[in-house]
Amino acid sequence: MSRDDSLSILIVDDSAFFVSLLADKLESNYGMTTTMATNAGEAMLELNRKPVDCIVSDFRMPETDGLELYEMVDEQYDIPFILLTGEGGEEIASRAIRMGIDEYLMKQAVREDEPLELLVNRIQNVVEQRRTQRKYERLVDNTPDEIGQISLTGEILAANETMAIAFDVSQKELVGKQLSEFIPDDVAATRLKQSKRAITAGSAVTFQDSIGVRHFHNIAVPLSTAGEVDSVQLVTREITHQKRNEQELEQKTEKLSMINRIVRHDINNDVQLLMGWADIVRDHVDEAGMATVDRIDDTSSHIAELTAIARDFVESLEDDTEIDLEFVNLGRTIKAEVDKKRTAYEDATFVVDELPVIRVRANELLTSVFGNILSNAVRHNDSAEPEVHVDFHETESDVVVEVADNGPGVPDERKEEIFGKGRMGPKSPGTGVGLHLVYTLVNQYGGDVWVEDNEPRGSIFVVKLPKPTN
Repeated sequence: MSRDDSLSILIVDDSAFFVSLLADKLESNYGMTTTMATNAGEAMLELNRKPVDCIVSDFRMPETDGLELYEMVDEQYDIPFILLTGEGGEEIASRAIRMGIDEYLMKQAVREDEPLELLVNRIQNVVEQRRTQRKYERLVDNTPDEIGQISLTGEILAANETMAIAFDVSQKELVGKQLSEFIPDDVAATRLKQSKRAITAGSAVTFQDSIGVRHFHNIAVPLSTAGEVDSVQLVTREITHQKRNEQELEQKTEKLSMINRIVRHDINNDVQLLMGWADIVRDHVDEAGMATVDRIDDTSSHIAELTAIARDFVESLEDDTEIDLEFVNLGRTIKAEVDKKRTAYEDATFVVDELPVIRVRANELLTSVFGNILSNAVRHNDSAEPEVHVDFHETESDVVVEVADNGPGVPDERKEEIFGKGRMGPKSPGTGVGLHLVYTLVNQYGGDVWVEDNEPRGSIFVVKLPKPTN
């Protein structure tokens, strides 16, 4: 604390000479502002008139001694209190400490310390400590968590306002009571058991418990008083809403898994049967009926493609919170998907530049990224001869793959919508779940995807993936 940080001190002593002498030295040598009183009554009047940063009081005074004055002050104010006494008995020191006096000094030591460095140092320390304590108390009282100091016997030694509100009592009504008076006995016993664990371990212990339908996350932190660990700070946060969300998420994940099983097995098996029957029928229809068989075959292929997209989409959702990435050969992945599309879309032309010999951090669903973009480039292409060009280039930190087509292109106002960013659903404006899956996967890989205009017509889908840092 700097000299410029002027402190206001109330000096109380029945010796007007000593008060005047002390006040003069504190003001002239240390720039402090002082107020003088020769008894407890005058001191309380001065406190009513204006606030002070610290009180320095003699112990032995007529009618009301220094400890009694401290009790009067403590009931109404939050002010550091230093007790001076000419009597050096351990009994007075012990009483002062038990009552909560901030500092206890021998009056003779103050008299002999001509620059008053000892007293000034104690004044500065207790004021700084009290200011720090007030900041902490404001922080504790403003937190949404319940915070209490609990003894080894379950007694509430201190509590913040949030804890008092939770139990519909005042903070003073909490102090001195047993924790079991406010929560069920079994929950109180568990919290006390975990608190003792924390003290034994010498470190914080976290645990969860429930009261009825409400769920709580608790942290027990050992606290020491006079060097002895005899209590804990118990921090309790309600997590009922979080628990409910976790349960709902678990239920949704189970439903998604069921849908995934249906898509991967039941629907896909039926589609394969349908495609097989179409091949059999093809040998038994005339030329007029062949167009219908082709449409059946094409539609079946599209359904098979959609089931693959749905499968990959469900898997991407299941891994949405934490995804395991590995090194994947980008060039090999693109080549495999282009070869598949050349087989599936015989009327389309695919032109691929020299493929990169580079790996990116992704997973097996990277095939869905380029498979969906390539399919989209053909399926939504209105040209008589669909053409798809795949190019790539590198920057210092990324690999950029461009898939260009000669289709109708994408209007500027729909360039964001087609990916269904942030609002994919039955009424979303995107072209389907395929491009939303592309967007979801690329983001999981730490990359980006967007669409640009091609010249003279068509679109360019751009996929940017980060290079591995190592």
